[in-house]
Amino acid sequence: MNLSGQKHRGWIAIPLFSVVLLIPCFWQSRIQSADLSSHVYNAWLASLIQQGAAPGLWIAPQSNNVLFDLMLDWLFAHVGSDLAQRLAVSLSVLIFGWGAIFFIFRLADQRPASRNWWFAAPCVAMLAYGFIFYLGLFDFYLSMGLCLWYLAIFYGGSWRVRAMAAPILIAAWIAHPMPVAWALGMAAYVAAANRILPGRRPTLVIIGLAVLAATRYVLIYRYSCSWSLDQLTFITGANQIALFGLKYVLPFAGLLLLWAVSLHHLIKRLGLVQLVSTIPFQLWLLNAAAVLLIPDRVQFPQFGRPLGYIAERLSLAAAVMMCTLLAPVPTTRLTRAALLSVALLFFALLYTDGGELNRMEDQLKVVVDRLPPGQRVITALPSQSLLSLCLYHALDRACIGHCFSYANYEPSSRQFRIRAQSDNGIVLHDTADVDAVAYGKYVVRPRDLPLYAVYRCGADLREFCSRPLRAGEVSGKPD
Repeated sequence: MNLSGQKHRGWIAIPLFSVVLLIPCFWQSRIQSADLSSHVYNAWLASLIQQGAAPGLWIAPQSNNVLFDLMLDWLFAHVGSDLAQRLAVSLSVLIFGWGAIFFIFRLADQRPASRNWWFAAPCVAMLAYGFIFYLGLFDFYLSMGLCLWYLAIFYGGSWRVRAMAAPILIAAWIAHPMPVAWALGMAAYVAAANRILPGRRPTLVIIGLAVLAATRYVLIYRYSCSWSLDQLTFITGANQIALFGLKYVLPFAGLLLLWAVSLHHLIKRLGLVQLVSTIPFQLWLLNAAAVLLIPDRVQFPQFGRPLGYIAERLSLAAAVMMCTLLAPVPTTRLTRAALLSVALLFFALLYTDGGELNRMEDQLKVVVDRLPPGQRVITALPSQSLLSLCLYHALDRACIGHCFSYANYEPSSRQFRIRAQSDNGIVLHDTADVDAVAYGKYVVRPRDLPLYAVYRCGADLREFCSRPLRAGEVSGKPD
């Protein structure tokens, strides 16, 4: 094929990849993503606040962790709840997906005519719908996508081009500050590494590792933190596709195996010494070190609850770096078929699990709709599994327009725009009370009444029931 034909094929890949990437945003009756339900519920609360219909709640001025919510608020007011979710999530997926593709191809230093779409597209598609997506951390997710766009422009660009790209970081900061700090660190490393000979870059890596170690020390010394050696299992980033149970071990193991095979070919082609001296390898190494060293939970004093899932957030960056490292490896028909099979299996499992979650949310919605309008409703969180988190937050979405999710965590966390006064009658304002509800240990007080509990019931716990609670009753105990 001539060069013009190759370019034509490349342009066809852009809308094709976009359409395929958005299919999971529309293939079910709802987008299943744990914290998304909380985001859209709080968009509804924000509309009530603006109407003066939510006494005791207010919208606090905030410079970050708000971009996705602002987008959702605007869409909620103009197109309604369901379409607002789909459009806001779709835009976030496209920004992240194309940011990752652009970044991978730019750092892999491949010409447009020879870009390895067969490797990059399935990997990015799976990462786009990985753990961070299904946990519903959309402000972080959106910020990460914007930062990948910035880094792709920054890499190899002139200082004038880099300066012109700076507004992207402002938008990313409004979404979430953590990816911006990460991007600035990556940009500083790239700028320094490009100015020295490859043989001297190991010194730069050591400096980067020292900075990470110092960051770990400062966080642990100044704040209450949680860290686990289990974070070692996140360093490749393949954990992003290990989602709802053991059945995801097969695509997880398949992706790891294909990455290992590609890495073996890369070592054979370049040699270990030359590979270690490349910027993509060093960026992955620094990201892997960050996943391992930085505490997974940090309690900052301005927040009501810890900033959590830090290792899982960083593992998304590590996964993108791994794809960047391996993208130049030519793919055979066998590896293409294997990678496509892994991706198809992964999305088939997601479709099945999404359908099951939507069936259970349908039942939850029926139970909630039977309650008198305007009531306070709570439920419990039996485990920290992703499935339990999705169902736990499903109550938020089921309450939109009908009831109040009394233990919604956002106002008490002080990490989001909506804040609550004590005894506001709409949402608990104390984090300890919110956690007690989640663990089924909340002691109902007279001021909470009327209060209803919604809980899983039936022989296989696939149905939902509700009951009114009494003052002095422990929320998680059966009637």
